[in-house]
Amino acid sequence: MRLVERAAPRRRAARWSAGFALALSGCGGGSDGPAGPAGPPLSQLALFPHRLVVKVGDTVDLQVIALDLNGLELAGVRPTYTSTNTTVATVDPDGRIIPRAVGTTTIRGAAGGQTAQTELYVGAASYDLAALGPPRVLSANYIDLSMIDRISRFRSTIGHSYTDGSETCRSMKHYFQPKPSVDWTDVAIYSPTAGTIAGIAADGSFGSRIRILPRDQPILDIQIFHVALRSYIVRGTWVEAGESIGFHSSPNTMSDIAMSIGPKEGGTLISYFDAMTDAVFAQYQARGVSSRQAAIITEAERDADPVPCVGEQGFTVHGTLPDWLELS
Repeated sequence: MRLVERAAPRRRAARWSAGFALALSGCGGGSDGPAGPAGPPLSQLALFPHRLVVKVGDTVDLQVIALDLNGLELAGVRPTYTSTNTTVATVDPDGRIIPRAVGTTTIRGAAGGQTAQTELYVGAASYDLAALGPPRVLSANYIDLSMIDRISRFRSTIGHSYTDGSETCRSMKHYFQPKPSVDWTDVAIYSPTAGTIAGIAADGSFGSRIRILPRDQPILDIQIFHVALRSYIVRGTWVEAGESIGFHSSPNTMSDIAMSIGPKEGGTLISYFDAMTDAVFAQYQARGVSSRQAAIITEAERDADPVPCVGEQGFTVHGTLPDWLELS
């Protein structure tokens, strides 16, 4: 049985621009706006998102939600902003937040006799994968594993070619195939980490593709495909590790997950199994997965067993390497 959805908070949807910078309406600095600190009194002032993950170099404008003394929403409110840690992030005269260093800070806005704040988590804009190894920051499973029958291996020939441009003709993500005995649309989907919903897009005819940036390593870009999202999940929403974000969207397609260091275009795709913590991997060991590497076809192995493809179309030849990781 599905969980009952909690009521959606009263807020507007956020929008993400290129470079993962959060661009939200109703911002600006100074006190000369229609409801600045010296403007009309307010009964309520709120900022969205109230918690946010960004990287050094991103720019952030927060959405302002302001109510007058009659409880009616006012447009064009321009608070004055301050940062509790200007080493981590500063706020320019126009109200634009500029993340400058790794760390955390509280951004406070004041207008109409009210104050509001957002917790800002700033991560590094780069990551040395060769020197540091995969960032194992995913502390929850993204899917109800009890309902899964088998999982495609990283660089398999299941589905269609999915690469970051450094390799060709291989699927550099994982498909999770539910058991035939379950209703695939009852398979719960969870956030594998605490962080920010960085993007939501239609995923063909089957639900939504969702992007998540982890609080502990926002350079890791997570994408979960074919999700029927809960109504309160919008761009900019903060999610906790293990929080339910919806269900698999359709019995006509499998669930899949991909992640890269940096965006897929220009980044480096890595296996979900390389990014999960030991505690999460233990759940797979309990289902018969002997090692993380068992879920991964290496680049050299795939190169030695090449398969033809055209762009990101489906595979017509599947090679000789095993594509599936069968669960016990």
